[in-house]
Amino acid sequence: MSTDPFQWRNDGGLGQSIRTETPSVISHEVMYEKDFTHVKDSPLFMGNAIPQKRFKMVVGLVALTITVLVGRAFWMQIVNGASFRAQADRNRLRYEVELSKRGVIRDRNGVVLAENMPSFEVRAIERLLPLHESERAELLAKVGRIIGLPVTEIEQIFASSTDPDASSVLKRDIPYEQAIAVNILAGQNPSLEIAVGSKRKYHSAPDVLSLSHVLGYLAPITPEELDEKRKQGYSQIDLIGKTGVEAEYEETLRGTPGVTIYEVDSRHRKTAVIEERPSKDGTDLVLAIDARLQLAAERALRDGLQKAKVTRGAVVVLDPQDGEILAAVSLPAYDNNIFSGTVSSTRYRSLLQDEDRPFLPRAWAGVYPSGSTAKPVIATAGLAEGVITSKTTVLSTGGLQIGPWFFPDWSAGGHGVTNVRRAIAWSVNTFFYELGGGYEKFIGLGVDRLTDWMRRFGLGSKTGLDMPGEAAGFVPSREWKEKVKGERWYIGDTYNLSIGQGDLLVTPLQVALFTAEIANGGLKITPHFMKYQTSNVGRPTSERVAPEDAVQTVRLGMRDTVIYGSGRALAGFPVPVAGKTGTAQWRSDKANHAWFTAFAPFEKPEIVVTVLLEEGVEGSRTAIPVARAVLDAWLKLR
Repeated sequence: MSTDPFQWRNDGGLGQSIRTETPSVISHEVMYEKDFTHVKDSPLFMGNAIPQKRFKMVVGLVALTITVLVGRAFWMQIVNGASFRAQADRNRLRYEVELSKRGVIRDRNGVVLAENMPSFEVRAIERLLPLHESERAELLAKVGRIIGLPVTEIEQIFASSTDPDASSVLKRDIPYEQAIAVNILAGQNPSLEIAVGSKRKYHSAPDVLSLSHVLGYLAPITPEELDEKRKQGYSQIDLIGKTGVEAEYEETLRGTPGVTIYEVDSRHRKTAVIEERPSKDGTDLVLAIDARLQLAAERALRDGLQKAKVTRGAVVVLDPQDGEILAAVSLPAYDNNIFSGTVSSTRYRSLLQDEDRPFLPRAWAGVYPSGSTAKPVIATAGLAEGVITSKTTVLSTGGLQIGPWFFPDWSAGGHGVTNVRRAIAWSVNTFFYELGGGYEKFIGLGVDRLTDWMRRFGLGSKTGLDMPGEAAGFVPSREWKEKVKGERWYIGDTYNLSIGQGDLLVTPLQVALFTAEIANGGLKITPHFMKYQTSNVGRPTSERVAPEDAVQTVRLGMRDTVIYGSGRALAGFPVPVAGKTGTAQWRSDKANHAWFTAFAPFEKPEIVVTVLLEEGVEGSRTAIPVARAVLDAWLKLR
């Protein structure tokens, strides 16, 4: 080893050697004081001698790393602390929802129409499924084989979930044996559970399928519905009323669900109860419906449709004094019990695609031309406006000729000299043409007053029925025709409207409603399914739709209809009946709709019956027998 005090160093590749005059033995403390630390007098070497510049770089990197770590800790604990704490809680806590007991639905006599039955359902929490893809697939395949559900459908259920931390229902109303098998599997997989839920049992099938439209059904809540109702305590495992009374009174029937919060260990086993909030049962409902009368009305309509060789129709039965709906039949119907479990997509699709539309509640959601059933409303308008009196007469010779257009009566030879009562009894078109649109020197109501009175009696708007999906119908106007059809309003339009034809559309419920308001002397009522004793809905009022004297004349005309007119098939009924027939044209290539609407007893009305047979041809021939059968049943139950 050289003892030369001057060391040679390479220039770093420049091809030259530089001799430095650095002594070989120099105190480290003096020369490289900043690069060493000391214990007593002995230097502690931290590595090879590091140039100051490089050392500063290392120190800077260390400082930066510390800064990043501190910043990260700040971000995790302060900025996003709540989120991470929530995630930690989800890992530590488990929430179990206890569904509330849904309210029972009864008819006016206490007969149970809808109740709850216990059932098993399979639930799963997606977040707790095995992370490994193959293990997840194997578990879902096992579950699917047990409950008869393809893995693809299970994955679709998870995909539609709005919260992977919450339970999703894989299948409802499974047999006991399947529940046991899944429960065994759930013992090894915390993602699965068997819950004892409930299914809705409807006492509508098989005899009274038409109650399905009234009662409605429950189905799983959709993501859109959940977004709207989450603040009300709904979760993705909830069932919710979709149609009928179940939907209209969802909040009342549902009650308040309970929740139990458990602390779980690393294997998601329950270790302690953190919080427990019990559920609150829903409220029972009592409907105005009389199940016995509903059954009788459905049987009567089925028989009438069969005899007329058609398949679609409706019957509405209500109390004209307070608007309580005693029966509401729409055919064809469906069995709402199919929705109590997991409905077959094939079966559901077949119902949706059925051209007879069994899901349509025709009684309040079907719209049709009224035909002559609207004539009592038009007669009331003429009397109230002073356009006619009870003594005003019109000569009916078979129709009216206006230029090249002829507006016929239904009887080719006409009905002779006709007053308003006779015009109602025999449904004389000529009288109502002149009353509505005028003729020669006689000034009629005109379209504006005509449509105004139709709206007073509830046509063209919803009745206020406590039921979703009610149709408003339609009352045309000159403004509408000009805007929509690009045509002016002609006298022929007024004539057609005056006999319930043209573009006028009504529901069977609307016809029953204006029949009831004429029956009770002109008082306004609101139809309703809920008995008014348990709700403010439908309470009688003193508000008038029309003057009593005008209404009384029309009532007498409707009584004449049964005594000697187009409704005389009911002349021998044990209780005095008043009514109005209707035959409504709607398409040139289809048969006419058949209508009949009636009330009884005449002096103190207790019941209104309105019947519609789609394409039933003629009200006096096909609709009256249905009404007679309903009235017979009512009389026996009275």
